[in-house]
Amino acid sequence: MKINAKACSAAIAISVSIGVSPVLADETRGFVVSWFYPAVAAQVTEIDCPEGPTPDAATNIIRMLEDLGKTPAEVEEIMSDYPNSVYAHIAMRGRVDGKPASPYTNPTSVPDPMINTVEGSQAYGFNLDGKVSDNDFYDPETGESGIDNQLFRAFGCMGVMRADPGTRPTWPSIQWNTIQQQMPAWLVQINGIDNLKNDPEVHVRLFQATSPILINAVGEPQADLTFQEDNNPVTKNEVKGVIKDGMLTTESFTLALNGHRWAWQEVRMNNARFRIKLNDDGTAVGFLAGYHLWAPIYTTVGEGGAGYESMLSMDLPGMYYALRKLADAEHDPETGVNLAISATFSVELEPAFIVPPALQTAHEH
Repeated sequence: MKINAKACSAAIAISVSIGVSPVLADETRGFVVSWFYPAVAAQVTEIDCPEGPTPDAATNIIRMLEDLGKTPAEVEEIMSDYPNSVYAHIAMRGRVDGKPASPYTNPTSVPDPMINTVEGSQAYGFNLDGKVSDNDFYDPETGESGIDNQLFRAFGCMGVMRADPGTRPTWPSIQWNTIQQQMPAWLVQINGIDNLKNDPEVHVRLFQATSPILINAVGEPQADLTFQEDNNPVTKNEVKGVIKDGMLTTESFTLALNGHRWAWQEVRMNNARFRIKLNDDGTAVGFLAGYHLWAPIYTTVGEGGAGYESMLSMDLPGMYYALRKLADAEHDPETGVNLAISATFSVELEPAFIVPPALQTAHEH
């Protein structure tokens, strides 16, 4: 089949958006997501977590051994070759019908360790339910009250998940830098832009590419690359938005994106909201929030097992219990448990070219 070069160039020009050139009427801008993780940095630890951060790995494991009935002498002997000597003891510390069980696949096989959770008053996000209650936060960026971000409350006292505002936590950075080179990139496209500073209505699309991002020489996602849109209808998300003073904010929508099992197997959120600051250099930074099923969030960390507990100072059953207790949406009347938890994710975007999905052939359905 002959390709019409002029037609192809025209199609690309329509779909591509990049750079900081003056905005034309109905211009389109495209981005690739270069960072995505729970927004857990709001204040200093003493304010967020007055009971202190969650204990370090060694302290957690000593408590686990004591819960198993180990004597002080046995605990000392086991910890003498920490961490090599602890895996056999903590990996099957759960009990189901009196028999050893994995506390990672069966988190309720151990008692709730009551991990420390956030007690501070501020967190990034949105008022997702339109209410203001004592359990809500206020957003330090917008000043909005009634912020729903219970995922921050659940995870926000874990040192491995925290970082100063504007910086990235070390372990999540390692995870994200690994998976983003293996999973199809997440793309954002803003259509119908008349003015990058103030525009009463734009059309926002969030969807997936057919290929991963590429890393530049300094280990950061490469800007200005070309991505082809994936044709999977499940991962196409569209919503209206408004730009005010260079800040894009969308209406609520339902979001579905596929990720990577090592960090985010999938992102499925109801009542999602998206807010990004459009920077003069063509990048953007902001937050994506909504009600996310909490079981997949736990599964992602639960698969880390004893390795995560011994190296990352996590108590995985404790994380499970915290997510279940703090979940605040999609109530299941049969179990009496809420299935979703309000969550806000930090998002950073690099400018990118986006081309339409490949045309389906006759044998595709």
